[in-house]
Amino acid sequence: MPVSELNLKVNISVGNEYLQDNGHTQLMFIFWGVIIPIIGVIGFIGNILTLIVLFNREMTSTTVYFLRTLVVTDTGIIVGCILGLSSISITQLNPKMRYFADFIYPHMYTPVNYMVMTLQFINVWTTVAVSIERYVAICHPFRVVHVCNKRNALILIGSISVISIAYNIPRCFAISVTPCSENSSDCFTIVTTRLGKTEGYEQFYTVYSYMVIIYIVPLVFLGILNTLLIRELTRMRMRRRRSLPTPTPNENSETNMSTLLVVIVMVFILCQTPGLVSQFWFIGQDVMIKWICVSNTLFVFNSSVNFLIYTGVGRKFRKVLFKTFKFIIKRPVNRIKSSYTQNIGTELVRLTNKPVYESEDV
Repeated sequence: MPVSELNLKVNISVGNEYLQDNGHTQLMFIFWGVIIPIIGVIGFIGNILTLIVLFNREMTSTTVYFLRTLVVTDTGIIVGCILGLSSISITQLNPKMRYFADFIYPHMYTPVNYMVMTLQFINVWTTVAVSIERYVAICHPFRVVHVCNKRNALILIGSISVISIAYNIPRCFAISVTPCSENSSDCFTIVTTRLGKTEGYEQFYTVYSYMVIIYIVPLVFLGILNTLLIRELTRMRMRRRRSLPTPTPNENSETNMSTLLVVIVMVFILCQTPGLVSQFWFIGQDVMIKWICVSNTLFVFNSSVNFLIYTGVGRKFRKVLFKTFKFIIKRPVNRIKSSYTQNIGTELVRLTNKPVYESEDV
């Protein structure tokens, strides 16, 4: 069984050995059953807040369309990993929950695996796409009008999504669910189909193709683009210090957006690189399983941490975030104030020139 296929499998055999037989169930429980749910729940809440801000009317940059796609795929990855990893690692330690491990999980594995792999593809290449968009905006500003626009952004996101959906379809036919025994109706196991055993699928599709398309090529692109962006941003700051001009609001916005993306890409590279290492066969199975526990945890962490990056680095994001939730929080307070004022009597209302709600408007 290829190493890449272990990313979401817990009760699948590797050769003739089962992962549970190697004493790694408790380790998986610590990483997948405890750490990942904690990170995932926090990240899920952060991603919801991020979506609220990014779909605000004030967020009009072309880059925002890519960031929205990243947040949506990140949220789906968190949900998928909790369903595919956390659920089975928790139930395996509890004999009372064997029904989930023996019946529910085998049937849900394939759709969850397909969802996570598809979203991972979209997430990775959307990160590359937004890096290219930022590179053009900063390093080739005269081409921005023709390249960085809403139409091209939507076409690129749509193309990546269609390719991802089509590319991952073979995963749906490489695994099948069969009863544990002929007379068993409440115990099922996941087995590899004839397609999954072919060399084309087992070697080239799930190992070489996956490693090149998901890890090597994107990480090389991101490394190069990130280096060029950092170098250009450094040059821009040095030129401003020498000439001491007052930067325009647009320049400040572009610089801050690019800085935000640089941080996102750096975190992305750090979190995704361990997943690349786990694809190599020379790692022993014992070390490989431990490494996968860590790499999948970092995978979820990468999908959960962007809200903190947006809040810490993005000035406009913070502005819209505080403005949005200041309005949400103060609106019910204003309603209480208005009701209280009406209950006191009409004379106090006459003393005010305008309603309390309008005075709190931002």
